[in-house]
Amino acid sequence: MKRGALLLTVIAGVAVFLSILALYLPASWFASALPPQAKCADLGGSIWHGECLGLLLENNKLGDATWNLAPGAALGGKLRGDLDIRGGALTAQADIETSFRGVGELRNVVARFPLDPALFADLPADRRGNVSADLERIVIGDGMALRQLEGTLALSDLRQVGAHPLELGSYQLTFDGTTRTDGSFVGMLRDTGGPFAVAGTLAFTPPNSYLVSGLITGRTAQAESVVREIALGAVPDASGRTAFSFEGSF
Repeated sequence: MKRGALLLTVIAGVAVFLSILALYLPASWFASALPPQAKCADLGGSIWHGECLGLLLENNKLGDATWNLAPGAALGGKLRGDLDIRGGALTAQADIETSFRGVGELRNVVARFPLDPALFADLPADRRGNVSADLERIVIGDGMALRQLEGTLALSDLRQVGAHPLELGSYQLTFDGTTRTDGSFVGMLRDTGGPFAVAGTLAFTPPNSYLVSGLITGRTAQAESVVREIALGAVPDASGRTAFSFEGSF
């Protein structure tokens, strides 16, 4: 074999070897690259098609995660594929298209999980309920900052348990996917049943602030008594609705 042909054969062989290596890189090799708030009891499969068994996020036990990523997209600096999480009580799935820094979008996000301290360590011990998410799009900015939502979030059968049980109702937030000139975006808040009639908004403002405001009315005598307690002396309007607002950061 001529030297030129031999050289081409060696180069082709090395290229094939590197391609196979890249396609089947063990996911466990990249455990140290996980965000500090995320941990896996066991990493299996490859970096492109793998699984994280016993996923912990901020010390919350989410279950097992599997993913499928397109190796070709990585050549352009993108992570493109899908993610699926299955736990005893939690299910979630999403399509991913982000940079390696996490900037980009999650699409077709569907999630179902209960509010339960056994699942979320920081949840108040006396709160229960069920959360569902059906979001066409979540836009993520630098530093994993939330930049946009499109779709619906729902909280159903919210209640206080323990020594002083109390039904707190069901609620829905709807985002239309638009952003204001200042970078903020707003979801429409309403109740979907329960002791409180609520209509309002949830506004997110960069980098990480939120404001919930609206009008609330108790549908029962007990609920109206709760409204009077949390309204801190606010006077209802002519239709009996009481204005409320609270804000914070995340």
